[in-house]
Amino acid sequence: MKTAVVTDSGSNIYYEKIEKPNDLFTVPLQVIDGEKSYREGVEISILDTYNLIKDGKLLKTSLPILGDIEDLFKEIIAQGYDRIFAVPITSGLSSTISAMTTIAQQLDIDFDYFDCYTTARVQLECSLKAVEMFNEGKDIAEVKSVLKDMADHSVTFVLPVDMNHLARGGRLTPLAAKLAGFLKINPVLYLNEETGGRIESYTKVRTMKRALQTVIDYFEKHGVNENYRICVVHVLDKVNGQALFDMLKEKFPLTDIYLTDLISVVGVHTGIGCLAVQYVKVR
Repeated sequence: MKTAVVTDSGSNIYYEKIEKPNDLFTVPLQVIDGEKSYREGVEISILDTYNLIKDGKLLKTSLPILGDIEDLFKEIIAQGYDRIFAVPITSGLSSTISAMTTIAQQLDIDFDYFDCYTTARVQLECSLKAVEMFNEGKDIAEVKSVLKDMADHSVTFVLPVDMNHLARGGRLTPLAAKLAGFLKINPVLYLNEETGGRIESYTKVRTMKRALQTVIDYFEKHGVNENYRICVVHVLDKVNGQALFDMLKEKFPLTDIYLTDLISVVGVHTGIGCLAVQYVKVR
């Protein structure tokens, strides 16, 4: 059975320096500015998105345009694929999985998916692994088992610094934002299978230095080694992003670690200056 793997721009595939496999297809999520809607990675870049936030725009994000999903699935069918296997942004952050399921049913194509309980690099690694395994002739059960092991050995930490942005977006009350700023409280947020793919509070600390150490302690506790990949990302703060990268490289010298921009669909909600970091087991 010929299988097409579908992911979305949450995987950051439009900006990752990889050679996209022939059997991997992508569809963009949306960045919304009032009445205007942009296809992420196609009609608006990460930098353009963050410049809008700097200009005071309160942006939103949304699942891919339904017509785009339908057009992509029709293209996949036309190319002779018998099955679609999707690795979208987690259902804890988006209804993309539900939309893809509905459209596949309407088009009467064999469809399955895997919820990676996050997005960004973990989503991309799971997508690439699925393509690799299907090309090796593995069945759905084998693919899902390996992807589950990857997701079980992954986490995403988000370290926002702009409390006012969180308040404007409704994720903090104005009073809580003021108190956090006054007391210099740094929230440490996370998501993985444990949170059902939703961003939840892991802890609150008094300094960013302590927040970074909290992340490193978690990585050590969960046995991160040369079999993992670590991704450090930032929202227009390469200095602190590099500082976190350097701390992790010193602590985990055998682990593949890289630094890039945070994907728009997360950064839109966390604000300028946010850092985030993921690990995922890749071997």
